[in-house]
Amino acid sequence: MTTHPKGKERNLLSGQARAGARPDYSLLAGEDFNFTGISGSRDSDLNNLIHRITHRNCDAVLQIATPHTSDLRTEVANIIGKIAADLEARMSKAARDNMHNKIPRGKDHTNYLLNVLAADVLEWAGPQSSLLSASSRYDNDLDATRLEADYVAPLFEAFLLFVAHHINKHFTKRNAARLVRSENCRLILPIANGDVGAGPNDSLSTSYVDPMDFSNVECGMFPIESIVEMQAASAPHLVVADAEMVRDPIDYSEAELRLARKTKALFFNQHNRRFAWGLTVTSRTIRAYVFGPDNIWASTEMDISSTTGRLAFVSLLVNWSLCSIDRLGFDPTIRYEVDQASSDPYLEIDVHNIDA
Repeated sequence: MTTHPKGKERNLLSGQARAGARPDYSLLAGEDFNFTGISGSRDSDLNNLIHRITHRNCDAVLQIATPHTSDLRTEVANIIGKIAADLEARMSKAARDNMHNKIPRGKDHTNYLLNVLAADVLEWAGPQSSLLSASSRYDNDLDATRLEADYVAPLFEAFLLFVAHHINKHFTKRNAARLVRSENCRLILPIANGDVGAGPNDSLSTSYVDPMDFSNVECGMFPIESIVEMQAASAPHLVVADAEMVRDPIDYSEAELRLARKTKALFFNQHNRRFAWGLTVTSRTIRAYVFGPDNIWASTEMDISSTTGRLAFVSLLVNWSLCSIDRLGFDPTIRYEVDQASSDPYLEIDVHNIDA
């Protein structure tokens, strides 16, 4: 049974309730980028449209994925607290010494991997002292406001994996059986698809994409018992959100443009979508987006160099992992299935019984 959003969520997800909404220029409902009635280049038209229909600094965006039941919300809050406490303890340690040179070896494999991931998270989110480490794997200008996109991408992936490791550790099978249905329990892991960037001759783009300026990470949903690692290229129906990294804040509108194009493709590939999530990352600043058929809502900034920002991003990822599927934007009455005999995919749709 689908649970409908309440309060702020209902207002946020109802494009018709928004002044200035332009349903005649629906962004993601399936039409081509020609946008009948709009002249000029495709990228320019889409960019103008995004600015017209995007509602910014919406606090309610980060609350949409909160679980329905109070018992599950309590468990999720407990997990978020443990992850945040571990991360902040490591952050404090990184301020005193060089974390990269003190990764324990020859110990428990899970703890070793967690420490490796934590080192990457601290390299991205931690104080400048950790970024200036001589053992850093990246050659970067270290300007706090202009981190290269292909530098940020693997560190962003490490953040996803760090949170997933903790969920795997703290959310036990007993808790899963007691608090949440199996289809509403998952890990959010990065997908190794690489950036599907526009080339010099791409008709949807006016310029070549330099990976130092723009990069991409797909966030996928996988069974909670999965090995916590970057996953091989997955079926499109498993993608939860696309994350677009941009180097320079002045190019931020281009990152939103790329995110809109990827999210449009997501709607084409996922026929059970009601709305879609997306992320943009500029250096250490993350924003979450909800894409509806005729409006876009952007969250307030999550600055992962601050305790508040890290907590907000951890909370979003844990909620994505343990919320009901409709909170990720999927229609639970339409399910993607695979025929066991032929391996062919098909959609299973719930319908009402009709009296003969």
